[in-house]
Amino acid sequence: MLIAPLLIEDYRSGKLDTQSKQFRIITGIAALFALTIPVLGFNPVKGQILTQVFNVFVLPLVILGIILMINNKKLMREYAAGYLLNFVLGLAFLFAVLISYNGILALIA
Repeated sequence: MLIAPLLIEDYRSGKLDTQSKQFRIITGIAALFALTIPVLGFNPVKGQILTQVFNVFVLPLVILGIILMINNKKLMREYAAGYLLNFVLGLAFLFAVLISYNGILALIA
């Protein structure tokens, strides 16, 4: 329930305001979505496992965001990423995509 608000606030200001209207709306939607598991009669343990698998899909987005921000010359100025850091972040992104693909296969099975 906190992944989206944390990512949004990290991008905006780095401070999580749990009293904001946006935080309450996002977590409210996530809570309503989470309530569909018991309401529809699904196994709660399988639902918990499913939600953990969905966390894997956030990792490539986070790494992509890091790559975009660290290569922004306007934002980073002289601290922008070099070739080696970009190569390592590229490898991390490929790894995250492979793990996400593995998660998709696990969901299908």
